[in-house]
Amino acid sequence: MQRKSMPELDKLFNEVRAYRKSKELKELLDFVKRFPYIAPYNAMLLHIQKPGSQYVASAAEWVKRFDRTIKPGARPLIILRPFGPVAFVFELNDTEGEKPFPETLLNPFRSQGQVSQYEFDNLIKNMKYDGISYSEVNYGTAYAGLIQTNTNRKEQSVIRGSKEIWLKVLYNMVVNSAHELETKFSTILHELGHVYCGHLGTPYEKWWVDRSFLELNEQEFEAESVCWLVSERMGVKNPSAEYLSGYISQYNEIPNISIDTVLKAAGMIETMINNRKELRKEIVVKTSGIEK
Repeated sequence: MQRKSMPELDKLFNEVRAYRKSKELKELLDFVKRFPYIAPYNAMLLHIQKPGSQYVASAAEWVKRFDRTIKPGARPLIILRPFGPVAFVFELNDTEGEKPFPETLLNPFRSQGQVSQYEFDNLIKNMKYDGISYSEVNYGTAYAGLIQTNTNRKEQSVIRGSKEIWLKVLYNMVVNSAHELETKFSTILHELGHVYCGHLGTPYEKWWVDRSFLELNEQEFEAESVCWLVSERMGVKNPSAEYLSGYISQYNEIPNISIDTVLKAAGMIETMINNRKELRKEIVVKTSGIEK
């Protein structure tokens, strides 16, 4: 199968050979990891414009939150704004003020190994809105889980306000019930990486691009990268760290992956962990009221 057209940023990276070396990709991912309060894609844009940035905020935020002003002549950095074109932010070194900047904000990570039950449950709930069912089975310890395209007419329900809504199931995810919460969480992130990177195809092209043509090693590297990035930005231990560090230390160049896709997939998952996801109307089967 032929590869479809690349996103513009991937075209740029290929033309200038940026981030193809293992060391360069690791530097980019480490940079994105340091900005958990900014969407992964926006953190990459910051890295392209000003590598080494420590903290960024809008001019208004610098004044309101930190009592700092923008230095004369400072050049703004451009990031994407939700539901709008772009926003302008400034890096810490382009600001000035009498109060010292809080050191804790330069290393904004929680203790290693923690994922809350709320974050876990919110992710499971929001997966349904993309047609993903979740179940646990008591497998052997060495087996983590899997995700497959659903081949039957299976449906699942969600409660939204006073309504029960039935949704089509497009994918079935199964995770090992014998594992601890953090291990289950990492497994879910990895499998969602496969879905949102298009490795299982796509039910609707406007959701995400069909990239099922990728080689197995390319798919696994992308899914592991998504899992690593989301986990690291949350401060959660994950097995992807060992996989990526092992690969990067052994090989000089990374597989022919889409960094654009990896970062967008990580952003989608982070939104599902932290917020309420919008319902995909394409998979709604029926809606009924709930008796009170």
